[in-house]
Amino acid sequence: MRREYERGSYTIEVSIVFAMVVLAIFALLFTFLYMQQKSCLINAVSFAAQQGAELWTDSRRGMEDGKADMDKTEDPLSYRVFNNLLFSNKIYEGHFEKVAAADGKSKLILKMDTGDDLPGQKISKIGEALSGRIENTVLKPKNTRVKITFSNSVLKGRLTVEIIQEIKVPFGGIKRFFDGKDTLTLRAESMAEVTEPEEYIRNVDFAIELSRRLGEELDLKGLIEMVRSKGKE
Repeated sequence: MRREYERGSYTIEVSIVFAMVVLAIFALLFTFLYMQQKSCLINAVSFAAQQGAELWTDSRRGMEDGKADMDKTEDPLSYRVFNNLLFSNKIYEGHFEKVAAADGKSKLILKMDTGDDLPGQKISKIGEALSGRIENTVLKPKNTRVKITFSNSVLKGRLTVEIIQEIKVPFGGIKRFFDGKDTLTLRAESMAEVTEPEEYIRNVDFAIELSRRLGEELDLKGLIEMVRSKGKE
């Protein structure tokens, strides 16, 4: 009887240990998958921000190679003043959805209100490139949100791309019990400066020339001396 009891206890112990080992292996596997997903998101937003900054200075540029298509119409010079969010910033928010394509395959598209102006057209191109980078990731998210922000302080612009994914986790019910949701949030963000050295040089030269001419016409030195003399009286 004792041998049978010991043999049965060994079977139970092995079953428990085997189950724990299997769970540990699965947990390790999913951890690596999540890390790989995070790396894909970081790569995608970094690419979108850097190439988007190149695109912002010339909408004829392609997102993949950055080369300008000379057959397309060049952005007008006036866009920098009237259509480039001067002294302001704008946030574009949306989400990705899977839709059926004409060939029967599903395609990831960006649902975002970008408008018809030039900044909106550039944001749309950045979103398309971003969707192409995250479409074939290993883990399929429950939802994917994206936020693209452009700010313009005259001297330089700043483009920020952020993506947020909700990934389902194994045994999500246990996770929901502790924090109220059965998904894991993955977030990646990247920022790139939008600079135009040629435009900056032109603006500086214009400011210097304008100050020189105004100085000659207004006699700034004479005005300063007059103010000083009035202050001494």
